[in-house]
Amino acid sequence: MSAQSKGIFHRLYKSAKKPEDLPWHEAAPPALLVKALNQRNTLGRALDIGCGSGTYSIYMAERGYQVTAIDFMVQAITMLQARIVDSDLAIEAVQADVGNWSASHPFDVVLDVGCLHTPGTIELGAYKAQLLNWLLPGGDFILIHFGRRGWWDWWPIGPQRTYADTLCQLLAPEFELIEDASEVRRGFPSFMGRSALIGRYWFRRT
Repeated sequence: MSAQSKGIFHRLYKSAKKPEDLPWHEAAPPALLVKALNQRNTLGRALDIGCGSGTYSIYMAERGYQVTAIDFMVQAITMLQARIVDSDLAIEAVQADVGNWSASHPFDVVLDVGCLHTPGTIELGAYKAQLLNWLLPGGDFILIHFGRRGWWDWWPIGPQRTYADTLCQLLAPEFELIEDASEVRRGFPSFMGRSALIGRYWFRRT
């Protein structure tokens, strides 16, 4: 994680009193995550990379999954633990760096909402190596991140944008793209280009 990214996250969490105060908070789970879980025949283990306040970890646990939620921010893990303190949800919250964290067991589902595109988090090749360690064959990988539309779609501040073709080539042949539901969203600050392609991908490990 770059020093700039760490500073930004520290400021955002310092000012957030509840999950809804975080700028990336969305109460509803990603549609592709819902779709992927709906087609699975059995429950199992799920990994939430860069879990933040744990909204999607809680969703998966409520559906019966044993969830491991990891985030490098202590404040994020504290916020998640506070949300589940009086529940019996099967969530293990871990403060860790995604680049060097090792799981004690593999997972059936891996979710990444915003971890890969955070500047300085992890190099793409190392990211794939981690996924191969984490995800079981036949497992589902849901990735939400800032996509890149062209050579001009680069900004010095904000999420790191990656072409869809780059991701698919990186993850092949071990991961098959099941669905691409990416969409352009507007309303971002001018220093981020005012609009962005939000990549929404569902991969399955072959």
